[in-house]
Formats: sequence, structure tokens, C-alpha cells
Amino acid sequence: MSKNTQINIKGMHCSGCESVIEEALTELAGVIEVKADYPTSLCSVSFDQKKLSLEAIHKLIEDSGYQVELAPENKASLFIKISLSLLALIAIVLLMVGSRKLWHQFSVPEISSQLSYGMIFIVGLITGLHCIGMCGSFVISYTVKDAEHERSPYLSHLLYGVGKTLSYAMFGAAFGFLGSLISITPFISGMSILLAGTFLILFGLNMLNVFAVLRRVRIKQPEAMMRYAMKKRRKARSPFFIGFFSGFLLGCGPLQAMYIMAAGNADPLEGAKFLALFGLGTLPALLSFGMVAHLLSEKMTHRFLQASGIILIVMGTMMLNKGLMKTESGYDFKSISSTLSQAPMSDADK
Repeated sequence: MSKNTQINIKGMHCSGCESVIEEALTELAGVIEVKADYPTSLCSVSFDQKKLSLEAIHKLIEDSGYQVELAPENKASLFIKISLSLLALIAIVLLMVGSRKLWHQFSVPEISSQLSYGMIFIVGLITGLHCIGMCGSFVISYTVKDAEHERSPYLSHLLYGVGKTLSYAMFGAAFGFLGSLISITPFISGMSILLAGTFLILFGLNMLNVFAVLRRVRIKQPEAMMRYAMKKRRKARSPFFIGFFSGFLLGCGPLQAMYIMAAGNADPLEGAKFLALFGLGTLPALLSFGMVAHLLSEKMTHRFLQASGIILIVMGTMMLNKGLMKTESGYDFKSISSTLSQAPMSDADK
């Protein structure tokens, strides 16, 4: 006897989470059909009640790094979310006003795209926390095999890291090449920075679970490509290929922001550097999450993800203002000050 149910899931941060949940549930004996939807945080499941219980489905979702919300949202909770959304909007406006100062304080020597290599690596570090949900189970799988054969996992981690970084660099070079086919003007380059900053802000807001309507603003990866990558990654035996095909999953907001930056830079080599640094940044959190998971409670891990969302919003606003200045639509305190100091004084001032 089949049953259809809708499950409210907390902790989905991007389109890639849909695939993770769908793939995990499809493996359960008794599941007939499953469809997860990131914008609404709902998962529709059709299953055979004789072979599978609803509790087992809930447990698998939670084992995959997400939370099942059983109780309907009350009015007080809704009021708190609306209040947080308004506060987030005010904070973004304030960050835009002060972002120029923040950029000068935290940036390192800049490259032609006005985004430092160090900043890209930091974005990767923060995104690595989200990668745990997307790729953590695969890291566990090859680590367990190493333990069974009494092998050190370090070589496997290295192979996984090389495969994933190579895949990211390959796509970065491809997007850089696509950008080189277009006449990239300073205005277009600035627009690419604007778009990348917007993606980081959206991703950060979604990690904070505010402005739920913004979940619908996304670039969805072609379904066939995602299915292909998931299938190849699942069947791969070598950690290198597990990491390599992980790079084919393009649903992550910060990852899409980096691809936009690579295209805006219009240079395959620089695009490869961008994405290689981003990929390297994602590895520390992902490869050490097993140890961290034992040290941190589920609540504390959730707080870390929220803090990551705030940091991404800060970086996004800094990039947004950088893009505005490059397109000559923003403001530059330095140039304004220089202009005022060079302005001729009136007789009254003298």
C-alpha cells in the first residue's frame, strides 16, 4: 500500500541540496518516487508502507545533515522571521555604506578583476561548511574503506582534493574562455563583480533562513548534468574521481559567483586560478568535518553555519560596492576626497 507525504525540511541552502536528499531517499527500499524542492523546503515522497516507515525516511533525511520540521510554524515564529528579515535588509544597507572602508582593511594585493586571491580562498573556506552536506558522505565512504583495509586516509584525502580542485579549475578555465569570446569592457567586468556579490548575499541570506522568497532566485543546473555527476560520483571507487565529479555539481551559490567572476575576467588562466583557490578553500572544513562533528553539537554547528552566512553577506556587499565603483555607478571615498582637495578655493575661503 503506497502513501504520499510532504516533509518540511530545514537546512537546505541551495539547489544541490535537492539532489543530495533525492539521491539518499531513492536508495531506500520501498521509496517509489521522491522530489525535493529547495525554494519551499518541501520534499514529496511516495513510498510503500509495507516496506518502509515514515520514521525511517525522517531518520535518513536527518542522517544526511538536514532537519525534519514536524510542527507547523506558529505566528510568533513567523513574526520573528519577518523581524529578522527587516533587520537583515537594514544591515545590508549599512554594510553598503561602510563597505569601502572594510575592503581597504581586509583586502590583499588585488588582481585585475578587483577581487583578491585571498578573498576567493576565504569564500571557499566559508563555503566548505556547506560542502559537508553535499559531499560529506562520500568522504566518509572512502575513509571507512581505508580503515577496513588498515590504510592511512591521508593519501585518499590528497587524491580527493586534487580531483576536486582540478575539476573546479577546469570549469574556471572554461568560463574564462567563454568570457574571452566577448569584448569585456570595464563596465561588463564591473557587472560581473556586481552579479557575483549579489549571489554571495543571496546565499548568505538563505543560510540565515531569511527572505524565503529569495530562494526562488537561482541559476539551476541542467538536470541531466547533475544526474550524470551524481551517478558517476556514486559509482566511482577512487577518491580522485569522487572529488573530480563533485566539481560537476554547479548548484552552489558561492561557486556560481566564482564562475561569474571567471567569465568577467575573460582569461582562461585566471579563471582556472580563481576556481582552484576556491576549491582548495573548501577542503579544510570538508576533510576535517568528521573530527569536528564529534566535538560540536548539532546546535553549535547550526550557529557556525549562521555565522558563515553573515560573513558571506559582508563579503558580498564589499564586492557589490566594488562592482558599482568599477561601473562608475558607486562611490569612492578616496577619489571624492582627492577631488575636494584639488578644488580651487573661493575668495571667501581664502
